[in-house]
Amino acid sequence: MKTFNLSKQLHKKLITLVYMLAISGPLYAADNFADVNQRVQEAIKVSSSWQGPTIGPSIAPRKHIVFVASDLRNDGVNSVVKGMTESIEGLGWSLHLLDGKGSKLRQSAALNRAIILKPDGIVLGGIDAKFHEQTLKTAQAFGIKIIGWHAANEAGPHPSLGLFTNITTDAEQVGDIAASLAVVDSKEKAQVVIFTDSNYSIATLKANSMASRINACQTCRLLSVEDIPLDNIANEMPTVIARLLKQFPNQITHFLVINDLYIDFATPSLTTSGMDQATLPKSISAGDGSREAYRRIRSGKHQLATVPEPLFLQGWQIIDEFNRAFHDRPDSGFLTPVHLIVRSNIQNIDLNIGVYDPDNQYRDAYRRIWK
Repeated sequence: MKTFNLSKQLHKKLITLVYMLAISGPLYAADNFADVNQRVQEAIKVSSSWQGPTIGPSIAPRKHIVFVASDLRNDGVNSVVKGMTESIEGLGWSLHLLDGKGSKLRQSAALNRAIILKPDGIVLGGIDAKFHEQTLKTAQAFGIKIIGWHAANEAGPHPSLGLFTNITTDAEQVGDIAASLAVVDSKEKAQVVIFTDSNYSIATLKANSMASRINACQTCRLLSVEDIPLDNIANEMPTVIARLLKQFPNQITHFLVINDLYIDFATPSLTTSGMDQATLPKSISAGDGSREAYRRIRSGKHQLATVPEPLFLQGWQIIDEFNRAFHDRPDSGFLTPVHLIVRSNIQNIDLNIGVYDPDNQYRDAYRRIWK
């Protein structure tokens, strides 16, 4: 048993070393601090203007949609469903939910069940379209329109995967803005540890982008990349945090993470570290925007920012994209801009709801289109 554990640790170190070598060269030109700061300030701004589509077809009558969820226990998936449910009220459309329960086998069974129901459209809610490529082709053969939410790395149409469009934020932009905030907050003195999960390509995109932005800052330093699977964070984070604080005493200025969950399980170790609050690393999350993350940001402890997704809005966008597909129109091409939630704008988050819901009149905009 000891031999297995040692080889596993060495294997993980090798993965991290290869990862570090792969990203050691900056993808970006050397930073101009003024430009980086401007991007950060733009991302922090709270926009009240609608930047999405303003024209499109009127609503198609009596459509039936099946939402195949990766796992309905996931708050992000549930919030998208809530947005869809709200958006179809009064439209004469129906929505059926099928739960993949976090298992690829169950997700596959749920997708096959969805096809049997012969809906007009299927949503892949957090399910990898590539893994189910053949099944999606079967759905297409039946004339079923398919839209992904986090079903591929990039937003937009993916005809080779059978997706009319995929709705997600730009992973590289999200990673870049998170790292840019660390550069600005440290006044170009950031010393950073990145936490990622190489099991997910979208996490790798975010981590690559974060590393490249830090490397482009000539007076910043990327100390380490920690490759910790999301499903093992609870077990690994206490040991990893203790090791990092010992390995880089009073050096780490920021943790950059691909998901707020890393900060959830880093916080107890940071709290009991005995270090002064002012010298503890500040955490910035390139994705999610959870209730716990918002509470930490509001308190000013342990988390500096998160880059959330407008989940309710994305639910409305899914319905709009389906409507365009049913009218044989192209997708809207709308990609929600990246937004940083920090202490100065946290008042715009309703912690009782726990979802970033921009006040840009998107509901009215979509209703006007469908009318």
